[in-house]
Amino acid sequence: MAPSPFQAEFRVLIGPDWVPLPFLEGLEAEAVDMYLRRAPVTCCSFQGGFFIDVGGQPFSDDGSVDELWMTWSWFFALKALLDGAAETGVHPWEESHMRLWRQGDVLSMEDRSASEKPITPRVEVAFLHFAQSLARQGLAFLAWAERVLAALEAREPPVPEALKTEFSRALRLPRGVLEEVASRVGVTASGG
Repeated sequence: MAPSPFQAEFRVLIGPDWVPLPFLEGLEAEAVDMYLRRAPVTCCSFQGGFFIDVGGQPFSDDGSVDELWMTWSWFFALKALLDGAAETGVHPWEESHMRLWRQGDVLSMEDRSASEKPITPRVEVAFLHFAQSLARQGLAFLAWAERVLAALEAREPPVPEALKTEFSRALRLPRGVLEEVASRVGVTASGG
């Protein structure tokens, strides 16, 4: 089977809506206010990830995107494949047991339940293009998250330290693994 066209879009849960990251540009202070209105603020308050369509069909959506730290498992998996692993796992949502297989330029993906029953059909995409898309959007998310944290610091009245800690834990994701993946697939912070 030849790789299928795909579209991946990083979205963040803002209130009841999954908002594409580019639409949040310049709305960092409003995002802070929204998170603070939905008390209690915990790591579960911060959800976002990749909505992926393959061949025009949803592969991941609002039912399979979870907390931001889970989304970052995509980058650890891509790094493993770049390091030479033929197969690895990714866990972008709580009950996911997704498997990824790389065969040369092709990436196969299938999400499974804890009992190993397929949740999604196995799909194939072009590995390099897929890794570049996720890396580019991951870097954009980190830049947005830094602006959210700056808006939090500038907020009046000041936010209690305990809340700042929750924001920081949720939004300061491992930068190194993403930057390594981005560098290895030819993506720079400016979009590459």
